[in-house]
Order: sequence, then structure tokens, then C-alpha cells
Amino acid sequence: MMTSKERVRATMRGEKPDRIPAAFGAVGSVFQKLLTHYGFTNRNQLFDKFKIDIYPTDARYIGPKLESYIDDQGRKINVSYWGYHTTIHETNMDSYSVTVKYPLAGMETIEDIKAGYTFPKAEWFDYSNITKFCEANPDKAIIIGHPGPFQMVTKLMSMEEFFVLMYDEPEVAAYILDQMVEFELAYYEECLKAGNGKIDVLRPHDDYGTQISMLFSTDMWDEFFKDNTKKLADLAHKYGAFYQQHSCGAVRPIISRLIDCGVDALEPVQKVCGLEVESLAEEFEGKIVFHGGVDTQGILPNGTAEEVAAETRHIMETLGKKGGYILMASQAFESDVPIENIEAVYNVSREV
Repeated sequence: MMTSKERVRATMRGEKPDRIPAAFGAVGSVFQKLLTHYGFTNRNQLFDKFKIDIYPTDARYIGPKLESYIDDQGRKINVSYWGYHTTIHETNMDSYSVTVKYPLAGMETIEDIKAGYTFPKAEWFDYSNITKFCEANPDKAIIIGHPGPFQMVTKLMSMEEFFVLMYDEPEVAAYILDQMVEFELAYYEECLKAGNGKIDVLRPHDDYGTQISMLFSTDMWDEFFKDNTKKLADLAHKYGAFYQQHSCGAVRPIISRLIDCGVDALEPVQKVCGLEVESLAEEFEGKIVFHGGVDTQGILPNGTAEEVAAETRHIMETLGKKGGYILMASQAFESDVPIENIEAVYNVSREV
């Protein structure tokens, strides 16, 4: 039997593993609900129960002190090391972080940005815990990664404002993205060095699509994101890791471009236009690994456990017949997904 590390690495190489590897993601309230339900005290117990192969880790922030304050509406506001301000928004179902202040708002020139904003620095982090985590989990597949340049830039200014820059002032938009990726390259290189060859997957997450289309044209993706994606993929490969691109939405038009950039895996597969599992398998089998697919908008919150199990099996058999698939839901499990449906995803036999 393969270890989790061997299983994930074989899958990423396009080989057929002993069984389909699995990943796990859930919002905080669901994670805590599962721990309470099973009487567990830590993540590893839950991962063991569900036979999860991929374990995340990250560096620890030790940079300039981060501000928090109470605003004039009585909300607690936290300031991130990127400089954006967030608060917690409560709903009947869950709580979510919401950006309330954008540090690049209103900046329209490179000079404005240079004068009014400081990009994070790799030396603001302690990487030693990555070394310790890798040493403590030698048989697990280790993954690192945080929001990528596009996802993060929509916290530095509104998405609409950045779209205007991409169109009207492309050199300013490119400057922002390039500075962000310069930080990410330095940060991830320190992470990979700390891993001493034991980090298996680098996974930046960006969202380039909506439910029905790309957020912008493929030509604009080429202009603003292609070169930086290749730089990040090359960095992962330099240290023996694989590169997994997260992007929500209908991103079928750029899958071949991601492959050209050296991307090894695409996450997530969703029930959106162009990501039908049958057509993905037909066109891209052996070219890129797919991750996810069990729909968190439809079958997981609304279906029976039997329906979830059947859908999970169908996705595995379609995308993973020859390897090249990692089991997960299409997104992190939300609070509307019953525990029995989460169990149904992970209780299905992963041998295909």
C-alpha cells in the first residue's frame, strides 16, 4: 500500500495510484461540528477517519504588529499584513470575513502606489514550523499556499476598480500584480527551502471565473497572469513540488494555457459551464490532474447520502480511471451540508 505522499505524487505525475487520493476542506463551523460529533480533539483524528492524504501547513507571521480597532458602527476591525481591513459578518447559517477598507482604493498611478503602500516582505515570517510539520508528517502529502495575486488584489481595491485599471491603465494593473508575485516568489521559496524537499504541492488560489464564464477575456489572462503563473509553477518544480492552481468558476478556456504554464493540477471541478467531468476526461486526460467535483451547491446540501455516494463514484470513475484525480467537494463544506453527506463522500471505495 502506498503512503499518502506516494499516492499524491503518483497522481500528480499522471500515474495510477493504489487508490484515489483525497483532500478535505470545510468552513470553521463545520470543522468544529465534525470534531464535536465524533468526540475528536484535533484535525489529524478527523483526517485519519476520512483517510485524507493532503495536509496543509504555512509559515507564521512575525512581522510588524497588526492593528485592530472598533469602528464607529461598533464592529471589531482587523488589519491584515496586506493592509486591508476586515470584520466578521454574521448570518443565520455562519460567519464570514468581509473587507471594509481597501488600501489601494483610489490609487491610479504607479507613483501613487509607491508613495502610499508597502507590499509584504518574506522576512515578516517564521518558516521553522514548516520544517517541524514536514518532519512530523513524513508519510503525508504536504501542501502550502494562500490567495494568489488576483484574489488578493480584490482585497486591496474593489474588483470593479481593478477591472477599470486592467482596461484603462494596464501598466498600473500589471505593476500591482508583479509586486504581489515578487513577494509570493520570495515567500514560497522560503517555505519550500524550510520543507527540505518534503513539500509536495504549492497551491495559490485565485478565482478567474463566474458560474457561466471567465471574469475577463483569455487575452487579458495572457496579458496579466500567464507569465506570473509560469514563474510560480517553475518555482514549485525547482524544489521538487507540484503546482496546483485553484480557480473557481467556468475556467475551461484557460485550461490549455495553465498546462502550457506548467500547472500540474486544477482545482476545483465545479458544476459550471465547461467543467463537465466527461468532457474534461475526454480532452485533458493525462495532461492535467483534476481536483474536487462533488457539488457543494446542489447535491451535497440537498441530496441523500446514497445520491452523494453515487455522484462521488461517478466522478472518480470518470476522471480517475487512469489516475489524474484527487477526491474533494467542489468547495469547502459549508454549514448546510449534513454530516451524513460528508461521510458519504469519503466512505465510497476509492479503488477504480
